[in-house]
Amino acid sequence: MSAKMPRCNTFFIVLTLTASQNVVFAMNQTTFVWNDINTREVIRWEGDTAIVRQGSSMRDFECKVNIKSSDVEHAIDSFGIPKAWTTFTYTDEKDLLQKQKYLQEKAENHGIKLLDEGNRFSVDYNWVINQSERPIAKVAKRIRSAARKKNYRSKRELVGCFASFVQSLNYRVPSDYRINDEGEKILTAGAMVPLETLSKKWGDCDSKSMLFAALVQSIDLVDVCFIVMDEHLFAAVNVKTTPDDQTIRHNGKDWILIELTDYWPIGRVPLERLDDVNLGNYKIVELSN
Repeated sequence: MSAKMPRCNTFFIVLTLTASQNVVFAMNQTTFVWNDINTREVIRWEGDTAIVRQGSSMRDFECKVNIKSSDVEHAIDSFGIPKAWTTFTYTDEKDLLQKQKYLQEKAENHGIKLLDEGNRFSVDYNWVINQSERPIAKVAKRIRSAARKKNYRSKRELVGCFASFVQSLNYRVPSDYRINDEGEKILTAGAMVPLETLSKKWGDCDSKSMLFAALVQSIDLVDVCFIVMDEHLFAAVNVKTTPDDQTIRHNGKDWILIELTDYWPIGRVPLERLDDVNLGNYKIVELSN
């Protein structure tokens, strides 16, 4: 008989699949333009709506970065496992457990985790981010340089600049699989690696949060953790808080929440999602650095 493994990250392998198109990354230099929402002067919040002082504006940024096609291609090829790995035959329960363990070990070498249930997959956030920090460090330094030219000096200011950079990328949900050059379906648990997100200029909550974490951790700017819920993910950073910040308590410190899917100031997230945090409907994923 066959054991077919569904995948995780709130989706299952049995979902209808959309084949991604092959993309040729021929770019050498890309220009990013964005605004730092953290520089608005907010008088007060009414629910999720910011009441901004009249005449207040956001500081604008432009940054030219070099993205090597070979680095992007290597990062994409390194992440994900062939769909064929998730279907196998077994003779009894012991044989099944052995093959699941073997699959788990192989998957972990490609940024995919087989969860304890034995039939679900998720992204190994630490693997993806650690693999991405070296090739993305030059991009992070260019963004930091652009911020310093605008007289950003404090850690909070710099974090806000990086967050608004990632927020400026379009929100779009990746396919459950990508198709490699041999025509194989590669399980990616519905996420993209940071260099792919940067190159395509779009991503979802997982992909954009991993890009943010890889950028700031590649230059040792700030510690980051992820706040993972059933259908969403926040980043949280360990910086000095203000009275208006929305935070979580972790390792004896207050960590500021950051919503990266759309323009939100650091320390502010949609109230609907904040309710889940207040109810404890999340888990914290610590990121090694």
